[in-house]
Amino acid sequence: MLRSLLTVLAFSRALAHPRRLGKTPSFDSSSARETPTNFSMVSRVYIPYNTSDQALAFGMGAAEQVAYDHVQKYAYAVSEQGVLNVIDWNDVANPQVLSNYAYDFNGAKLTDIEICSSQGVIFVGAGAADTVSNGQVHILSTVQRSSPAKPTSYGTLATGPLPDMILPNSDCSKLAVANEGEGEYESELVDPQGSVMIIEAADWTNPTAAVTKTVSLAGYTDSQLMDMGVHLPLPLDAMVYFDDHSKWKDDLNFSTARASYSSAMNLEPEYLSWSGDDSTLFVNLQENNAVAIIDVPATGSPTLSTISGLGLKDHGSIPIDINADDNGCAQATYTGLMALRHPDAIQAVEVDGKTYVITANEGDDKGYGDFEEKMKLKDVVNDDGTVDGDMVGMTVSASARSTAMAVSAVGDSLRITVGSTAINYTDPSAPEIQHIVAFGGRGVSIYEHGTSGLALTWDSGDQVEKEQCAHYPWAHNGIQDEEFAPVNGHLYMSAGSKLRETLDEMNDPSKDGCADGGNGQAGACPLGQMVDDRSAKDGPGVEAIVAGKACGSLLAVTATEKQGTAFVYDISNIASPTLLFVKHLSPASETKNPGVAYADGTLGEIDPEAMIFLEDAHSPSGKAGVMFAGAWSGTMSFWEFECPTSTTTEAGAADASGTREVGAMSMSLLLLAFSFARL
Repeated sequence: MLRSLLTVLAFSRALAHPRRLGKTPSFDSSSARETPTNFSMVSRVYIPYNTSDQALAFGMGAAEQVAYDHVQKYAYAVSEQGVLNVIDWNDVANPQVLSNYAYDFNGAKLTDIEICSSQGVIFVGAGAADTVSNGQVHILSTVQRSSPAKPTSYGTLATGPLPDMILPNSDCSKLAVANEGEGEYESELVDPQGSVMIIEAADWTNPTAAVTKTVSLAGYTDSQLMDMGVHLPLPLDAMVYFDDHSKWKDDLNFSTARASYSSAMNLEPEYLSWSGDDSTLFVNLQENNAVAIIDVPATGSPTLSTISGLGLKDHGSIPIDINADDNGCAQATYTGLMALRHPDAIQAVEVDGKTYVITANEGDDKGYGDFEEKMKLKDVVNDDGTVDGDMVGMTVSASARSTAMAVSAVGDSLRITVGSTAINYTDPSAPEIQHIVAFGGRGVSIYEHGTSGLALTWDSGDQVEKEQCAHYPWAHNGIQDEEFAPVNGHLYMSAGSKLRETLDEMNDPSKDGCADGGNGQAGACPLGQMVDDRSAKDGPGVEAIVAGKACGSLLAVTATEKQGTAFVYDISNIASPTLLFVKHLSPASETKNPGVAYADGTLGEIDPEAMIFLEDAHSPSGKAGVMFAGAWSGTMSFWEFECPTSTTTEAGAADASGTREVGAMSMSLLLLAFSFARL
C-alpha cells in the first residue's frame, strides 16, 4: 500500500509541473490579461572561466551557455576553457559562484548544457578538438541543496560531429542532439554531413542503456532543396566553379569533397525546439535559412518530415541601414535588395492550439580556405554595374545590375552572399549573378507550423534596427566582442600570435583603437565609438530568443549579439506582436571599453547568446523574468517583470486555485490508491 501511495503522489506532482524547465509555452489568447509595466535587472554575477574563483576576465568565454535548476535554485555555466561552474541563485539579490563545485572537463570544447531537475542530471555537449570528428554528451549529477556536493559523472553518450545543441523533451525521456557537422579546410575540404539524433533513456544515470536513433538530412538533391527555398552556401556546381574556374582555383582543393558530395554537407543543424506535445522537433539550419521538421513518435523511429525555407526579407519595401560612414540611422529602401534571415535561435510556442516558431534573425556565412561565401558588393559587382574582375567568367542579370548600382551609391561594402540564392551555378564555367542578397534579417519572425511546413505569420520589419537607434543611438549597429579585450589581459596572455596581433591593433589608437578607452588611457574603443560598424554586415545581429508567460501575457524576449540590447515583445496576439521594452544590458559600454568596465564591475552582458525565460513558478524571486548570460563578458544577470497590481492579485488567485485543484486531484488519487490496496 505504501508503494501505491508513493506512486500516486509522484504522479500528481508530475501533473502539477512539467519535469523540464524549458517546456514549450502554451497560451490561450482569450485568457490574456495586462502586460508588464516594467522590466529591470535584479542582480548580476561575474563567472570565472576556469575552476579558480580568481579567473575573472573579459573575452575568455566564461558563460558560453547556461542552464538553471529551478528546483534546487542553482545555475550552471560552461566556458570555452572546458569548465562547468555552479552559481547559487537562492538569494536572488546576491548570487554566488560556488567555485569548490566547479567541474573541469580538461579543456574539452563544450557546446551546450541542459538540466533535467526531476532526475537530477546535467547534460553537457562537447565537440572533438576539430569540428569533423564525433563528439559526445556528458551526463553529470546536479548539486542538491540538502546535501551539496560537486557534480559527479554518470558517463557519456556518443554523438556526431560538433553537437552544437542538446535539448531534452518535456518529460526528459528523450534528448535531441543537433550534430552541426561543420566543415574544415586545411590542405583540402573535409565536410561531414549534418544530422540529428534522438536519444532515449528511462534512467539517464545509466547512459549505457540509452538508445540512439539518427535522422539523416540527406534525402534531397541540391536542386530540390533550392526549389524548396533552402539556401546552399556551397552547392556542388558552385564547388566546381571555385575549384576549377575561379580566380582562387589554384589555392583551393575541393576534389575529395566533390567526389563524396551530398547535399547534407551543406545542411548544418544548430538550434532545436520541441513542439508542446513533443511529437515534433524543429531544427534550425542557420546557414541554410531553413528549418528542418522532424516527426518524433512516442515509440518508433523519428523521421524527417520536410525542410522549410524561411524566405527572404525584401528591402525594396523594408528600410535598412547599409551606410557605415554616417554614424547615424540612415535607413532606406533599395529595389531588388533582399536578405537571408539566417536565424540563430528559434523558439516554438503554442497559441490557441496552433504551433508557431519564432526566429531571431542574426545572419551567418560559410568559409573554407580561400573560399568566402560573404563578400563585399564592390568585389562582386563594380559601382558601374560591371562584374568585378575577380569573379572570373561570371555575368550579371539586368535586374541584379540595377540593384547593385543603387546599393553601391550608398554602401558598396555591403556584405552579400555568393551562394545559391544569389548566383545560378547551373553552368559552373559561366555562373550568373541573379540577385543581390545580404546577410541577416535584422529582427524577429514568427512562422505557423502547418501540414506543408512553416508559413510566415509576422516579421518585425525594420523595428529592431530603428528602435535600438532611437533608444540607444550610441549602440546603433555597433560592436563589442572578444577582440576588444585589453592588451596583456587574460585573453591576450593565453592567445596565439595571430590573435595577439589583432588585439594589439584593436587597442592602438593609430589603428583600430581609441585615445580614451573609458579610463583616460588609450585602448580598445567603447561601444559608443563603434556606431555603424555592423551596418554593412548584419546590422543589429539579433541572436537569441526565448518565450514564456508573465503577468497573464505571452512574451518573447530577444537580444542583439554585438551590442547587447534586449527587446521584449507581447506576442499574446501572435499575428500582431507589440514591442513593450527596449533595454540595454550594459549601459557602461557607452563610454567604457569591455576591459575598463569589467575591471570596475560595471560591464553587463556582451554576446548574450544564452537566455532563460523563467515563469513565476520557476523564478528564484517568485516573479517571472529572464536570465541573460554574456559569453564574452562572462556575466549572468536576472531581469524581472513587474506586473500591474490587479494582474498580480489575479495571478496569485489563479495559482491558489491551481494548487487547490492539484490538491483535490491528489486526494482523489490517494483514495483511489487506498481502494486498490484493499483489493
